[in-house]
Amino acid sequence: MMSGSQGANKPQKRKKDETENDYREDWQRNHRHSPDKRKCTSHSLSSEKCFAVHPRNKYNTSAPALRKPMFIGDFCLDENRMFCHDKRNLHFININWQESKKVDFDLNMAMDKMIKKNFQETRKEKLDRLLQWILQDKFKFHTRESEGKSLQCLSTDFVCFRGLLTELLCTPYESREGWIICATKYRGTIYLCAYETPEKLAQRENETEVQKKMCSWGYKFEHFMTEGTDVNEGINENEEYCCVVRSRLDNHSLVYGAEVDGADPEKYKNPHSDLSAFVELKTSKELNTDRDLRSLYKFKLMKWWSQSYLVGIPRVVAGFRDMDGHVHTLKTYHVTEMPHIAQDHWQDNIMLNFLNQFLTYVKKNVQKDDPRTVYKFERQKQGGDIYCTYLGQDPAWTFLPKWYYEKIFQPEDNSE
Repeated sequence: MMSGSQGANKPQKRKKDETENDYREDWQRNHRHSPDKRKCTSHSLSSEKCFAVHPRNKYNTSAPALRKPMFIGDFCLDENRMFCHDKRNLHFININWQESKKVDFDLNMAMDKMIKKNFQETRKEKLDRLLQWILQDKFKFHTRESEGKSLQCLSTDFVCFRGLLTELLCTPYESREGWIICATKYRGTIYLCAYETPEKLAQRENETEVQKKMCSWGYKFEHFMTEGTDVNEGINENEEYCCVVRSRLDNHSLVYGAEVDGADPEKYKNPHSDLSAFVELKTSKELNTDRDLRSLYKFKLMKWWSQSYLVGIPRVVAGFRDMDGHVHTLKTYHVTEMPHIAQDHWQDNIMLNFLNQFLTYVKKNVQKDDPRTVYKFERQKQGGDIYCTYLGQDPAWTFLPKWYYEKIFQPEDNSE
């Protein structure tokens, strides 16, 4: 071991770079696959070269347990998408009916006053807002053993947003689009961050005016459903209310953030330990044909169930609209009933088993504990398998900000 001489700094720096290159070359050599044959040769988890999605029936076993999601905090994004450590955008949704209700909502109202979300900017946020919350509430990550001491780790296997877990749950039944998820391990916790694929980015950039309007209809529907709002006013799509929950899927402990639409004022109490008082709001086209109903069950209910089940929200209220943006019917769906309703199209145990085994695969691959090191997990479109690539310290993909990893485990200043 070299010590003492300042002249030793340069060889040590070169050695560090060489070690990084050796690590990358060894990893690529051990995980090499032919680009012309991007198909897993084994369906067992022991293969680190790739993770086979199909045949999905291999996941058709008893579902792993998802521990009841526990609410551990919340935050808001204001009209400029700045982080706010408060509840300013918590909305209340009055559900004064049993199963369905006739309404007349024109989702085109005040469309000219709407402030739209800038997706070119929001895609740069990555995990930043959730990390800001963790920094401010890091005391919630102390264990009995670490109380009264400086925090050394989060005692959590994975940190991410709910949207990423939703996409993973739906993967066994999604054959149209691919996805990219990057992972970084720091102090034993793996942070997962979703990236848009080139195809998704192109779709977003080439959206027609009709597609953009239909996206805005969803925000306006939430506006109609929120207590105390004036639907003649425009809305700001940047504003959000987000909850942070802690859960465990089999052997994987998870902390994830989720934007939520609002709570039922008849059930909401503060403080609360879960999201059982909360409601998800969705829009869907009117069910005029068997094909419409089949599409609802096969695609939308699968995603609605995934989103709601992950955070423990028990009800989804859907507004069924015509092609001109008028909602005529509201219908309540109970999350626990969705898998039975759609049993001919998807199975929740297959989805949960897939997620559980994929998280195990991520743990197996993401070995290097360094806040700047990134591993990329990519699923090709058209229902392909999942491949992991070691990217090393690639600034184009690094997503844990320096302001986070340099501060999160600093000793807390308890001086007066």
